[in-house]
Amino acid sequence: MGSTETPPASGGAKLRARIIGLDGVRGLLCLSIAITHVTTHYTPKTAETWMTSLLGFSLVYFFVLSGFLLFLPYVRNLVVDRAAAKMPGVRDYALHRIARIMPCYLVIFLIVNYVLQVAYVQNPALQPLGTDDGTGMITDPGMLLANLTLTQTYFPAYIQTGINPAWSLTLEYAFYASLPLLGMILFALRKRINLNPFVLAALAPALLLIVGLVGRSLIPVVFAHAGTTDFMLLNWGPNWAAVFTKSFLTNADNFALGMFAAVVFVAIERGALVERWSARVRTISAVAILPTFAVSAVLLVVANQFVTAGVAVVAALMILVIVAPLARGERTRLAVWLDSRPIRYVGEISLSAYLWHFPVMLMLDRLNLMAGDTAAGMWRNVVLLLAVTIAVASVTYYAVEKPVMRWIKSRRTRRLALGQDAKPVPAEPAPSAP
Repeated sequence: MGSTETPPASGGAKLRARIIGLDGVRGLLCLSIAITHVTTHYTPKTAETWMTSLLGFSLVYFFVLSGFLLFLPYVRNLVVDRAAAKMPGVRDYALHRIARIMPCYLVIFLIVNYVLQVAYVQNPALQPLGTDDGTGMITDPGMLLANLTLTQTYFPAYIQTGINPAWSLTLEYAFYASLPLLGMILFALRKRINLNPFVLAALAPALLLIVGLVGRSLIPVVFAHAGTTDFMLLNWGPNWAAVFTKSFLTNADNFALGMFAAVVFVAIERGALVERWSARVRTISAVAILPTFAVSAVLLVVANQFVTAGVAVVAALMILVIVAPLARGERTRLAVWLDSRPIRYVGEISLSAYLWHFPVMLMLDRLNLMAGDTAAGMWRNVVLLLAVTIAVASVTYYAVEKPVMRWIKSRRTRRLALGQDAKPVPAEPAPSAP
């Protein structure tokens, strides 16, 4: 959950302006995920009345935003003149992706595991709500190694252990790995075939969309052979069904929708869309949100596996509502408000906040600070958790995240000063939530 500053389209070019508004949305949605967890964990009856569990779908937005921000430099480089089209540098990209998440994650994980000892050593889906049962210090070598490398989600015995919301970071890294491979194909085709570059750029998200939709269509088949009919265990339990539902094979479409939004953004930015359509993208996106949301609600009611695909469409439309005018050089009140300092700040620290909120919640309960299952108790818990989470997240943001990213930026600046070929580094994505 970093900055939305976008990189240069060619080596040595001036950095593009930060895309305002997206950090603010990211911050608000990160808080929404924390609200979902604290309310459903400690005040389940009240949470059901207030339907706070729906806020958990905010996670989908983070995947969509990752697709938008990370694919943006690829699209910008792809649509220039064919002879000048050059793929963003893989080495810098890989370093940037690792540095963006791993240092902060490792510091927080080590504190949670060895100091606070509130890491999950057993799958939380097997534990009762409102307790810290199944938590402690991970000592099993395999489980520890899996959590240190963010691969715990690939093993039924380890899924949801450690900092259990961190499963989404495993999914983020799967997308990070896929993007350079897709880029190599796109830029190779750009040199060899005479195809509209925007159509060519859209082939990458189209492929991921197919992968995700096919994967989702297979979920009922996987569930039928899972050996359980418990919804929670099928999606979060220590079994291969949960591994499958949390994999890139069933979530690639979320990233794809953000990538499609990036293609539209660059098309507006470069004037590839005729004026009458370019000026209407924001309005069309805003109007389309309500019916798409309604369809997603129906899918949720019938427990259809494609519900998050619908939510991803809504998220992509939300992004276009914010950024489409910016591509035309226009600022809207919405984007400016979302970029106001308090809201933007929460977005800047959202990676730390996302990783801290669940362990903090468990620690507050150990200190007997969580209130009972009433409306007043629920909102008291929410305020307390958000206040403590923001405070603790601020510490790791300034002590770990910001210094690491400053080092990455200074490293690139030195390369530019030495006249080396500094290839563009994609913008920060939004690490996910639970």
